[in-house]
Amino acid sequence: MQFTNKTILITGGATGIGFALAQVLAKQNNKVIITGRRLDKLKEAESLIPGLQYYQGDVSEPASIDSLFAQLKQQGLVLDVVFNNAGVLEIWNILEQTIPTADLFTKISTNLTGPIAVTQSFIRQADHRKKNYIINITTEAAIMPIPILPLYSSSKAGLSAFTKALRIQLRHSNFSVVEIVPPAVESKMTTEDINNSTKLVQPSVFARQVIEKIEAGKLEFAPSSNARSLKIIRRFFPKAGLRMIDKMSRKQLLGSQGKAQSRKEF
Repeated sequence: MQFTNKTILITGGATGIGFALAQVLAKQNNKVIITGRRLDKLKEAESLIPGLQYYQGDVSEPASIDSLFAQLKQQGLVLDVVFNNAGVLEIWNILEQTIPTADLFTKISTNLTGPIAVTQSFIRQADHRKKNYIINITTEAAIMPIPILPLYSSSKAGLSAFTKALRIQLRHSNFSVVEIVPPAVESKMTTEDINNSTKLVQPSVFARQVIEKIEAGKLEFAPSSNARSLKIIRRFFPKAGLRMIDKMSRKQLLGSQGKAQSRKEF
C-alpha cells in the first residue's frame, strides 16, 4: 500500500514527529490535516507545507474532538488515516511536586483517553469498504516505565494496550491498527522540556522510516535497540531492570538539576 491520495489526520501535527510526518505525507499527494493547541505553531506549519489544513483544538477536551469531526463532516471530508500523535510529557516527583487534579486528568486524557475518543470518531466516519489506518504513537516507556515519568509511562502504556486490543477486534475489517514506538527524537520535548542528553534522531529521518514501514505492511515499528533490550529486561530482570532504568533516566534527564520539573508539549 502506498500513502498517496489519502485524507490524513495527524494530532499534535504542528511540531516534532507530527510535523515531520505531515511534511512527508503532503509531498506524497495526500490531503493532510493537523491539530494542535497553539495557533502560532499551526499557522507556521501551514506556511511551510503547501495544501496543509489545520484545526486548533485539544484532544484532552471531549467537545474539541466532537467539534473537529463535525467540521470534517460539514466539509465533506472522510478520513482514511489517523495518526494519534499528540502527547504530553512531564518529569514528576510526587513527594516534591503537587500537580492540580484537573491537570492530572488533562495529561492522562491527552495521552490516552483523547486518542481513544479520536479513534472511535475516526471509525464512525470512515468508509468501511476502503482500507483505513489507525496509527498510534506510543513510547519505549510503555515497554518498561521510567519512574521519573510516571504519568507519561502509564498513560502511553495504556495506549499501547488499547492498540493491541483494537488490532484483534478489527482483524476481520478493513482497518489496520499500527503501533509506532519512537526512539528519542529531537524536538522541543526532548531538548528543552526534559533536557534529554542522549543521542537524538532527526524527526524527518524517523518520519520517512515510519511511512516506509507502514507502506510495507508493518503493524509495529520500534527501530531502536533500546526497545529490544527493554523487552528482554521486562521478561527476565523486571525488578533490577526498573532500578537500572530509574538510575539511568535520572542521569540522562535530570543531569545536575536534582529537582524534577513539569513540562508540556503540543
